[in-house]
Amino acid sequence: MWIKEEPSPTPGAPDVSGPVDKENETEERVHSCGGRQVFSPEENRAIGGAIERLGLQLIEKLPIGPQQPNVVLSPLSLAFALAHLTLGARNETEKLLLKSLHAQSLPCYHHILGGLVPHFSNMDVASRMYLRPGFEAKLSFVEDSLARYRSQPVPLTSVEEVNHWVGNATNGHIPNFMESIPHDVVLMLINAVYFKGEWQTRFDPLATSKGIFYLDNQNLVSVDMMKSAQYPLRLMDDPQLEAQVASFPFKGNTSFLIVMPLLGRGNVSSVLPKLNISDIYRRLPQEKTMQVNLPKVKLQYRQELQEALTRMGLGSLFSGPDLSGISDHPLKVTDVRHASTIELSEEGVEASATTAITSMRSVSLFSVNSPFLFALVDEASHTPLFMGIVTNPAPDNDPMLNDDPHINSTMADQPAMENVRKSDINSQLTSCSDTEQAEGSSRPSCSAPTGEKEQLQPVNGLEGSSGKKKTQGNEIYTKPDNFVPDV
Repeated sequence: MWIKEEPSPTPGAPDVSGPVDKENETEERVHSCGGRQVFSPEENRAIGGAIERLGLQLIEKLPIGPQQPNVVLSPLSLAFALAHLTLGARNETEKLLLKSLHAQSLPCYHHILGGLVPHFSNMDVASRMYLRPGFEAKLSFVEDSLARYRSQPVPLTSVEEVNHWVGNATNGHIPNFMESIPHDVVLMLINAVYFKGEWQTRFDPLATSKGIFYLDNQNLVSVDMMKSAQYPLRLMDDPQLEAQVASFPFKGNTSFLIVMPLLGRGNVSSVLPKLNISDIYRRLPQEKTMQVNLPKVKLQYRQELQEALTRMGLGSLFSGPDLSGISDHPLKVTDVRHASTIELSEEGVEASATTAITSMRSVSLFSVNSPFLFALVDEASHTPLFMGIVTNPAPDNDPMLNDDPHINSTMADQPAMENVRKSDINSQLTSCSDTEQAEGSSRPSCSAPTGEKEQLQPVNGLEGSSGKKKTQGNEIYTKPDNFVPDV
């Protein structure tokens, strides 16, 4: 996040920051914690739910299209960046930020959020505050930043130094976070998140083969599918979401949640307003061994968030916010950037941030072969560490026309659609057995059929799209119109 200094207001100019609430109950409730250091699982999950709602709201506001078919972000990283800014916000600006964080009624928000990090498995979270030489932030803000979010104040000297720190914090997955630093930026708040998890049950690399992913009812794309004939999985059909929901466990206390709308019954966007991760985990059944197909995915995503945050009601951050807790000089946010990557492979995932009756399908098979929403979830607090939408797991591959008459129909016949999808899966898993094993492995392996397949034809006028590059970083910049930095 970039912050710049604004010209001082003209004497007699109206104060647009809102009235000063000297007995600000919201600030007291969120910032003060009465010396408490330990919090209950319910309090941790309340913070996790707030982070989830922030992530879902943001995803709804982000563009998805042919040139950017996938979204990958870390709600946790964004929550850290906005919460860090909240430490220096006052009056209406603070209230708006707390509302966007869904933290207005959460006691000890900053204490719990900062205290969650050590409990996350296989995850590193780092924060840093860059100050332009010559700009002095208030000591209280610097001390609170260090105490709550372990954000070290560092002189802002060069873009190379910033990129070097971000690269190290994300294990090299975001080597060039920034191209340049505007001359009038006086403060940058950066948060970086890195996760590397290993499946509790790995996929056999020898079983990975080409498979089909349905982009919609007319187009598909060839992808590398990881396959297992016997994979322990928590799976249910959710009638309210009209989706299949599955949880893939990692070693540690983390899991990979997939929500895949049923073909012909809506899309991923229709799921977002109804999603509740805590409710899903409460209703998921026990693990059951089944056949599983999961696409290999390596997605890179970069997005400036000013427009999306403005649509979420935070537009005043970029015009005339009250950040007097940082400095007595007028400041405003000029840029909020987010960069993330996620990779699904046979070993695991590497990422740099209702009360309805449910039932299982009679066929013990789960194939992720159409657009889906995912979340990398801490199971203790139900915090979504990463979230995203995948509408095309192979954006560099050319889409192909699907000439199957069932798929090209109106897709109103859901049973027919599911049978087509299952027949595709079964044809790809014709030779899976417990006796055919990879060398040195006790896991079953699968081989794809060797017979000839009909050549799929490229679709005229459709081009493959490439995802934007980057892993998990967030920043907030602040800069001044009349500020002359020391050189």
